Amino acid sequence: MIALFLCLTDAPALTVPHTVFADSRVVVPEVVLAWPDDAVVRIEDRDGELVARFDQAMTSDRIAAFREAAGDAIGDLRWNDDSLVLRPAAGWSMTWRQAGATVAVTFSPPAMTQPLAESTDDTASDAALTAIEADAAAGYPGPARRAATQLAKRYPTDPRAARMLADTRLADGDVRGAARDYRTLAADDLTARRAIAAVPGTASIGVTARDGSDLSQAEFAARIDAAVGDTFTVGGGIRHVASRVGDDARTVRTGDTIVDASLAAAFDGAVRVQLLASAALDDGVTGGGAKAVAGSADAQFRVTLTGHMPDYSTPAQVLAGGYLSRALIGVTYRLTPGLVVQGDIGANRYGLAGSSGASDTIVASGGVDYLIRRQFPALGLTYRFEAEYVERMQLGANSLAIIPLATRENHTVQGLLSGALGTVQMSALAGWTVDRFGGDGPTASLGIAAPIAVAWRVEGSGGITSIARPGFSGRQLYARALLTRSLGDTQ
Repeated sequence: MIALFLCLTDAPALTVPHTVFADSRVVVPEVVLAWPDDAVVRIEDRDGELVARFDQAMTSDRIAAFREAAGDAIGDLRWNDDSLVLRPAAGWSMTWRQAGATVAVTFSPPAMTQPLAESTDDTASDAALTAIEADAAAGYPGPARRAATQLAKRYPTDPRAARMLADTRLADGDVRGAARDYRTLAADDLTARRAIAAVPGTASIGVTARDGSDLSQAEFAARIDAAVGDTFTVGGGIRHVASRVGDDARTVRTGDTIVDASLAAAFDGAVRVQLLASAALDDGVTGGGAKAVAGSADAQFRVTLTGHMPDYSTPAQVLAGGYLSRALIGVTYRLTPGLVVQGDIGANRYGLAGSSGASDTIVASGGVDYLIRRQFPALGLTYRFEAEYVERMQLGANSLAIIPLATRENHTVQGLLSGALGTVQMSALAGWTVDRFGGDGPTASLGIAAPIAVAWRVEGSGGITSIARPGFSGRQLYARALLTRSLGDTQ
């Protein structure tokens, strides 16, 4: 027995792969969804889906029991604290009966495949809309967008289906597509107006400060990204990095200015490509590269390839002018609505202005995010693995490494607390870091993000970290602030 619930907000969801059975005589006995006796449960059955809304949630053991009893007859099962959607597997049908807070479900495959009857209804069902909302809220923007696209094609005159498509485009990062749909609908709510205002581009200013044991930096940045047509975005910006190298006995202060440019393109199928170029005005270091991302946030593959990009992550590079070349591949995949894994691996080459690469490393990172509770405040646990293994260090005339680096392997476990207070989104992390090659310490951060009216957005974060990095071997304090304005019409 079990409880299933679907989500209209940020809901846990569980997807079971569709299964087609060769033996159509197999029938799953009646299985039961049992809410607390005093729960109020409303059931809707449309288009072969069961949608339940309730005022009291079911326990996880009942959910597990229902899944085990129904087995491969379940095609899709999504839930949260006040709603659920249940779909049978491909080739199966489903009937149900309700007695108070208990719903008995029977699954059976048809004796033979029957063609689907054409729908004569010109409006999408609440169950279909709710299922798409559940996908998006549970962290599956890709499947939600694809389902919304099909629904909008099936019901081209239903404004609810069109609005759902616009919302899922926005959730999947397609701001231009979402804004186009909002304009067609003449939507005038804040969500639509903010998307429409962001289409022409954004301008931002920000500052980042890092304070380590032997290297402290403050970076000031300004940037503009402007849309060109429906596919491309051209960007440019300038950064100034002020660095302090050394200790109280001997301190060297430097300042370096970098100009950045980019050309980004977004294609169908959630494929995004960005070409990069960067030049350090003081050191004459210039570089470029490309980044590519395929897929939505729930299932994503990414590649980065850059060469000779200005870099000041080590004291040697700050003092002599430096660059970094990088090759990196990575994936992110959502296993369940509450469990996300990610991993990246690649290689770095650190160098100084006017010379070939001085130090080579292999880099790897990964992580697991587990969401324990979605209700306000949301609670979760995170694990991060971040490592850099030194493969080669070129020696100078004094037999010392030109760019000294140390192999590191950081393991960090943190607790997560997040939620929204009005329009302000807040998150806090706290935990502990251990470096396998020596060293440990606390890691904690606090972040906020808030929209202001239609066009403005402010973000800020700060904290302490004990994660070893090139040039920042010990415990560090850091802070970041960013102010962004959309360039479009706010009326």
